[in-house]
Amino acid sequence: MRPAPTQLPKGARIYLPDEAGRKRHVEARLFDIFGRWGYREIVTPTFEFFDAIAVGTDQALQENMFKFVDRETGRMLALRADITPQIARVVATRLREEPKPIRLCYVTNVFRYDEPQLSHYREFYQAGVELIGLDQPEAEVEVIAMTVEGLRALGLRRFQIDVGHPDFFRGLMEEIKTDGAREREVRTALARKDLSTLERLVGELAPPAHVGDALLALPALFGREEVLERAAAFARNARSERALAHLAEVHRLLAIYGLAEAVLLDLGEARGFDYYSGTYFEAYVADFGAAVAAGGRYDQMLGRFGYDCPAVGFAFDVARALSVMEAQGVAIELPGPDFFIIDFTREKTAALSLARRLRDLGVSVARDIVSRGLEESLACARAQRVARALVVGSPRTRAGEMLVMDLADGTERMLEIRAALEAPEQLVGAGRKAGHA
Repeated sequence: MRPAPTQLPKGARIYLPDEAGRKRHVEARLFDIFGRWGYREIVTPTFEFFDAIAVGTDQALQENMFKFVDRETGRMLALRADITPQIARVVATRLREEPKPIRLCYVTNVFRYDEPQLSHYREFYQAGVELIGLDQPEAEVEVIAMTVEGLRALGLRRFQIDVGHPDFFRGLMEEIKTDGAREREVRTALARKDLSTLERLVGELAPPAHVGDALLALPALFGREEVLERAAAFARNARSERALAHLAEVHRLLAIYGLAEAVLLDLGEARGFDYYSGTYFEAYVADFGAAVAAGGRYDQMLGRFGYDCPAVGFAFDVARALSVMEAQGVAIELPGPDFFIIDFTREKTAALSLARRLRDLGVSVARDIVSRGLEESLACARAQRVARALVVGSPRTRAGEMLVMDLADGTERMLEIRAALEAPEQLVGAGRKAGHA
């Protein structure tokens, strides 16, 4: 018989039990923060008709969607590559009359047909929020503050939030009035911090002197609050001036939150220009070469679905967060079952009754159904990080008794089975609390 194929498609991965446990830990900590800030969960479809979802999706992302044909209608379907357009459409069509602001959150997977990157796959998991209906800087500050709180909740250290505003650059390019292709070249040079190419392009464009100076200064417009003062010397158009004023207010409010030291302003950041209409930010952790979280303002998104409404949001990349936690040695407790019942009797009545009574109290119980020696069963329990073993029918106990073994400290005691069935809470009290699995 030929062996079954086991190779995964490129960009796919499996989360084994311990990995899945760590993933759930990250998602639960972030989701808890979202709830404490007043966000409610939304669940969107994994796939939709391509023409419907494409309305809110940029061309580059459309090309990276996984597409297939609906056999019933013949229409093209697509796996979601970004949840934000889905949420924008839902708000525009189903939640339009809801009082503003609307706070929504999610933990979900998305799919993109691009080259796998650092701790990033073609199917990857995001935990994020959308804050809809606020055009004030307080909206951006809220999601940035939540991002910082999320980083701290995951136990991460040495992080920073890079904050920029694409309209500063857009205002400069409007003064030149060049074509879109040449503007993209300038943005690419900025994104790569390619100073020689940037100098060549500025020379070819021959912009007014103050605009050329501003473009060449952009890669260095990075740092603390003083960046705003330096940038103000180059802002001679309304759009760039508004961007700086907005950033200044965001920075002021972040200082009130006590987060100014975690923020670096970056006016030369060129990523996200096609997506974000205003403040844009990324969260980085020291010695990790990719953003762990990113977000910003996308006021134009809901307008694509016929509803002009401001919005901001952000998302954590769960796999990247896990990689950084591992690199920084952040421990994640992965408890196993609370109890492991080992039963050497033929009728199994006591074991099944004990398991049911304990589960009714909210604790987790696994049974050792395999016929083997006690030491082998205990080894299996320890491998699963079981807290305590209950041994029924052991040669070391009398009829009607069971052996209660604490696998953490090695202590053990005898207990009447009848007493345990009548008051199973006595088994729970000394170890893990009921409901902690």
